[in-house]
Amino acid sequence: MRGQFALYQATDENGQPVPDQIYFACVIADATACCSQGLEFVLAGDNKYPEDYPELGSEITVVGTFGTYSEGENLYCTLFDSTFE
Repeated sequence: MRGQFALYQATDENGQPVPDQIYFACVIADATACCSQGLEFVLAGDNKYPEDYPELGSEITVVGTFGTYSEGENLYCTLFDSTFE
């Protein structure tokens, strides 16, 4: 998957960042660049943000294994065991 590097930082009920809830994604624009869709990915290994990740908004290529997981009542799609190419 090739697109722009993005992240989402979860917040608590007071609007404060939750340190262990950072979600990384590759965002892909459609052919007309009017719309975009992101897909979460989880890097293989023990990685730290920001040291082991590219700059926000930079062009990335991610390869991984497509799968799903649940958080509460929600089902999410992600690329597991991902690497940057």
